[in-house]
Amino acid sequence: MATGGSFSRTLEGGHEPFYDFPCSPCENEGKNMEAVKYCEECFVYMCDSCVRGHNRFPLNTRHKLLDQSQFGKVAQTKLVSFPTKRCLKHPGEIINIYCGDHDVVCCSSCKVLEHSNCAETEHLIDAAKGIKKSNEYQTIKQETRALLNDAVRVLADRKADISRIENERKDVKKIIADFRKKVNKYFDDMEQKTLDALHDKAEIIVSSCEQDTKDLTVMKSTAEDMLKQLESFKEDNECDLFVQVKTDKKFLSNAIQEVLNISKKIRKDAINFRIDPKIEPYLSSLESLGTFTDIPVNVGQLSLATTYRHVSQSRASTPSSQTSQDNRAPLPKYRIQLYGNFDVKEKSDSSVCYVLDICQLSDGTILIADFDNSKLKRLDQSYKLLESLRLPGGPLGMCNVGSNEVAVSLLNAKKVQYISVKKKLTLKRSFSTGNCCRGMVYVDDKLYVCCGDSRDSSSGCIEVYNNAGQLHHSISGLSSVPAYTTVTDDGQHLLVTSLYSDNITMMDLTGNVMNTFSNRDLKHASGICTDGICQVFICGYYSTTVVQLEPKQQKIDVILGEKDGIKNPVAICYDRKQSRVLVSCYKSNLLLVFSLK
Repeated sequence: MATGGSFSRTLEGGHEPFYDFPCSPCENEGKNMEAVKYCEECFVYMCDSCVRGHNRFPLNTRHKLLDQSQFGKVAQTKLVSFPTKRCLKHPGEIINIYCGDHDVVCCSSCKVLEHSNCAETEHLIDAAKGIKKSNEYQTIKQETRALLNDAVRVLADRKADISRIENERKDVKKIIADFRKKVNKYFDDMEQKTLDALHDKAEIIVSSCEQDTKDLTVMKSTAEDMLKQLESFKEDNECDLFVQVKTDKKFLSNAIQEVLNISKKIRKDAINFRIDPKIEPYLSSLESLGTFTDIPVNVGQLSLATTYRHVSQSRASTPSSQTSQDNRAPLPKYRIQLYGNFDVKEKSDSSVCYVLDICQLSDGTILIADFDNSKLKRLDQSYKLLESLRLPGGPLGMCNVGSNEVAVSLLNAKKVQYISVKKKLTLKRSFSTGNCCRGMVYVDDKLYVCCGDSRDSSSGCIEVYNNAGQLHHSISGLSSVPAYTTVTDDGQHLLVTSLYSDNITMMDLTGNVMNTFSNRDLKHASGICTDGICQVFICGYYSTTVVQLEPKQQKIDVILGEKDGIKNPVAICYDRKQSRVLVSCYKSNLLLVFSLK
C-alpha cells in the first residue's frame, strides 16, 4: 500500500483500508484496491493488476498514464462527466472522440482508422460541454416525444388492424362459404336437370320397348296358333284351308315388316351422355374463387383503405387523386380482328337502330336494347336475329338478374322493366325509379341503377334496389350524372362512366370513391364491360375509340379506333363464350363484332 501523499487511511475501529483513489474497475466488481495509475484516455483509476490488463491491448499503449503524484490535477477536474460507453466496433475502447466533420462519436481506434484526416475532431469531454442547454438537446427531446406519440398511436392502429383483419377474415370466409353454397346449388340444379332429362329420355325408350314387347308377344302368340292350326289341319275341305292360308299370308306380310322395323331399333335406341367439354377446362383454369385487390392510396396516409365491402362504413377511405394514364407503359393488348358486321334491323322497325346497351345471356345468346325502336332484340350465337319484344318505352341499360331474367331501364319512363328470357322474351314485373334511369348492374342480389336528369348534374346518383323493387339506399354526391356501370371481376367495386365526362370512376359498393381513370384518347366515356379476367373495355363516344383498362395497374390503352370501322361507339359487350367484343355505334343498324386473341 502506498503511503506517500496520504492517499490511503484505515477506517477507525476496523481493518478495511479506505483509499482516496480506489481502482475504478475493481470497485465496479466490489473489490477495494488502491489505484496506482490514472488513464487520461479511458478516464479510469487502475491498480497494478488492472494496469497490466490495460496495457495488454496494443492500442492502449498510446494512452497517457498519470502517477499517484499527479492525481491531484485529475481530482480538481469535474469527474462527474467522463466517457463510459464502449465502442461497438472496438469493444475494448471507450467512446471518447467527437468528429464534427461526420457528426459522429467514436473511440481512439476509430479516429486513427477512419477519421485521421478529419479536421473537426475533439475530445468528447470538450464536445459535450453545455449539451444539456443546447438546442440540439431540446430538439432531440421533442422529436423523441413526437416519435413516441406516433409509435403509440400507430401501435394502437396496428393492434386495431389485427382485430379488423380477423373480422375481415371471417367476413371473407362467409363470402366464400356463401358463394360455395351458391355454386353447389348451381351444380345441384344442373345435376337435377340432367337427371330429369335422363329420366325423360329413358322413359321414352323404355315405353317404346314395352310397346314393342307387347306387339311382339301378340304376334308370337298369333304365329304359334297359326302354325298349330296349319300343322293340325286334317280335313279334306280345301276351301277352309285356302281361307286359312290367305288369312295367315296377310298377317305374315304385316307381321314380318313389323318385326323388321322393331329389330332395327335394337341397339339404336340408347342413352349416350357426354359431359359439357367447356366445364372442366374452365374450372381447371381457375386458381381460386376470387382475387384480393390492392387499391392505391395517397402518400402519407397512415392506414390503408380496405377493399372489402364488409368493413365498417365509418372508416370511409380517402379517394385518390385522378390518375392520368398518358405516359404509362402500354398494356399487353389483345390481338384484335374484325369478325363481322351484323344487321340487327327488323322489317317492322320504324327507325334506324340505336343500340344503347348489349348483354349476353347464360345460354350464350345476345340481347340488344334498341332505344329508338323501343325494342329488346335477341340474337343467336351467330349474331342473327331470333326474336324481339316491344317495350313500353325506349330501353337504355340492362343486366342479368338471374339465369332466366333480365332487368331493363326505360329512360324516359323512369322505370325498370323485368323481362323473362327463359323460352321467349316476355314482359314481367316493373317498378319506378326516382329519376331518369340508365345503365345498371346486379351485385349480391341488389340492382345498382344509374339515375339523374341530364340537365341537372346535381341530380346524379346510383339507386340501389332489391328484387322486389324496393329502394335499399342511394349513392349520391356524385360530380355528374352516371351513365353506365359495371362491377369489377372480383365483385368488390363499381366502375362508372358519366354523362359528358371523360373519366371512369371506381368506387366501392357503398359509394366511397377509390380512384378515377382518364386518358387523352378517351373522350366522353360511355358503354363499359369486363372480360372476366380483370380487363375492362370502355367506349369513347367523342374520341371514336374503345380503350382497355387494367384498374390494378392503372393502365389504359386504345384497342379500337375509326380505322377499325367504328364511329361514335355507344355500347359494348364482351362475348365470354367466344372471346369477342361487340360494339354498337350511334344510330347504326350494324353490330360490329371483333375477335380477341
